[in-house]
Amino acid sequence: MSGMHPCMHCGALNRLPEQARPGTVVCGKCKHQLFEPRPVAIWDEQQFDRLLASPVPVLVDFWAPWCAPCRMLAPELDALARDWVGQLVIAKVNIDEQPALAERFAIRSVPTMMLFRNGALLDSIMGAMPRQALQQRLAPFLARS
Repeated sequence: MSGMHPCMHCGALNRLPEQARPGTVVCGKCKHQLFEPRPVAIWDEQQFDRLLASPVPVLVDFWAPWCAPCRMLAPELDALARDWVGQLVIAKVNIDEQPALAERFAIRSVPTMMLFRNGALLDSIMGAMPRQALQQRLAPFLARS
């Protein structure tokens, strides 16, 4: 988990030592935890872009509160965020509150999940799936992180 990691709150780059442990690493500028064991709610495009720049894979869940499959997927993503803290960041984009982001990524149905690392799209997943299936789909990307 070494390297430079942007803070999703303030955008500051943080250099992490090899032995950094998830849950103990805070931003040197704003003191927020860099790796939180829960999904991150995206509130604007600047925060989203800072988060996507991370060398840690970021799974973005494009969802809507009226979507039943999205609500069924939420506990699975919560569990993944806890299980893979420091290895995977899960971000949630409410398409009703962030329509520009939904348009930017041509989101036509929810849930749609997109996996990024260093700003590059690695994989897209449409529809809800159980945690085990998500783990199998994401594992190859985490092994290279």
